[in-house]
Amino acid sequence: MFDNYIEGLFPEFIANFTNLTDLRIYGMKLQGPIPKQFSNLINLKYLMLGDLDGANSTIDFIPDSANLSILSLRKCGIVGQFPSTPPTLPNLTYLDLRSNNLSGQLQLLLPYKSSRYLYAGDNDFSGRLPAEFVQPSLALDISYNPFINGLLPNNPTDRKLSLNYIGTAIDTSRAINSENLTLLNCLHMKECNRKYYTNAITSFAVNCGGKQTIYSDPLPITFDDDTTDLGAAGFHVNTSMQWVVSHVGSDPFRESPRFVNTSQVILGTDMPELYQTARTSRSALWYYIVGLSTGKYTVQLFFAEIVIEKPGKRLFNIDIQDRNIKTDFDITKEAGGFRRPTNITYEVTVVNSVLKIHLHWNGRGTCCIPYEGAYGPLVSAIRVFRPESPNNSPPPARPVSAPSNDDKRRGVVAGIAALCIAAAVISSSVVYLWWKWVALVKHPNA
Repeated sequence: MFDNYIEGLFPEFIANFTNLTDLRIYGMKLQGPIPKQFSNLINLKYLMLGDLDGANSTIDFIPDSANLSILSLRKCGIVGQFPSTPPTLPNLTYLDLRSNNLSGQLQLLLPYKSSRYLYAGDNDFSGRLPAEFVQPSLALDISYNPFINGLLPNNPTDRKLSLNYIGTAIDTSRAINSENLTLLNCLHMKECNRKYYTNAITSFAVNCGGKQTIYSDPLPITFDDDTTDLGAAGFHVNTSMQWVVSHVGSDPFRESPRFVNTSQVILGTDMPELYQTARTSRSALWYYIVGLSTGKYTVQLFFAEIVIEKPGKRLFNIDIQDRNIKTDFDITKEAGGFRRPTNITYEVTVVNSVLKIHLHWNGRGTCCIPYEGAYGPLVSAIRVFRPESPNNSPPPARPVSAPSNDDKRRGVVAGIAALCIAAAVISSSVVYLWWKWVALVKHPNA
C-alpha cells in the first residue's frame, strides 16, 4: 500500500494478519499512531512504514524477531526515548529511523552495528559517536542530530567510509583538513572564517553527477565537476568553489546508483550535455553554497528524466532555504516527456552567507521501473546568480545613470563644435585643391 491517496487512521486490523512476511505502507495520507498490536506480526521479514501525519507513535510496536531483516520507519512521527533494551533483531541488515523525534544515547543503537545500513538522521539522539559504528561495512547516517558529539577517529586514506554527520557536534579536527573543517563550521553557523565574508561570491554552478562543463551565455559559465561518489551516506566539500553536496539513502533490496547518465541526445536545449548526467538518491540530496554575499539571488534547477519511462513515475519534493517550493515534482510531466529538459527558477534572499537546496523523496511514485530502486530525487545541474548579473559577469564599477540636462547641453555643444571643425577642414581642403588647379592652368610647364 504505497503511492496512493488513501486517507484516515492507520489500519489497526492489519495487526491480525500474523502470517504476513512483507508489509509496506508509505507515501499516502494516513494518520498515526501506529497500533501497538503490530508487535503481533512476528513473521515479518520486511516492514516499511512512512510518511504519517496525525498523532505520534512510540517504538514499542517493534517485536523481537529473528525474521526481520529490513525495518524502515522513515517519517512516522515516532517520539520518545529509544528503549534501553532495544528489540532483538539478529538478522537485521537495514534500519531507517530518519525524520522522527527519537531521543536517547546513540550507543543504544549498537546492537545493530552489524547491519549494512543504519539511518538515524534528523532525530534528537545524543552522546558520543561509538567507534564501533565507524567501519567500511556500515553505511551510517547521523546527520542533523545536534547533540551527538565526540571525536571522529582517524581513517586511513585507503579505507572508504559511508558516513554522514553534517549537523552534529562531532569534532572532526583530527580527521579532515583545516579548509574542509572551516567550511563545515560555516555550514553549521559557527566560527565561520572571515575569508568567506571578505571574499564573498555572487554566483555558483555545478554539473550534478557530471564533469566540469563550460557554456557561453554569452559569457562563459563554468559548471563545476560533481562526480564524487558519496556511497550510501556521505558528503563532499569543495573548498575551492565553496560548496558542499550531501546525500543519504539506499534501496534496501538493491545496490542503488548515485549517478545516472545517457548517451541519447536531449532535445529542446542548447546545453544537451548538461542533461545527460545527473546525481540521484533514494532518500535525500542537499547542496549548500557557502560564502554568498547578502542579497537576492536567482536559483535555477535543471532536470531531465533519463531513467524512468511510462508507466513508471518519479516524484519528490524540493525545498530551498527550508521552504518547500515543489511537492510531488514530476520531471517527465513538467518537461512534456521522457528525456526532455525542464528548469525551475526561484528567487531567494541570502542573509547568512549560506544557501541550502534540499531534494527529498516523500514515498511517492513507482519503486521498480525499470529496475528495483528507481525512485527518489534526481537533478542534472544547479546554477545560482545575482538577478542583475545573469551571465556571472561582475557588475560595473559604478552604475551608469541617465544623462542630466547639463550633460545633454554639453553634448550638443560638443557636437556642434565637432561639426564646425570638420566643416573648416573640408573647406580648407577644397580651397587648396582649387588653388592648385588654377596654378596648373596658368603655368602648365611649372
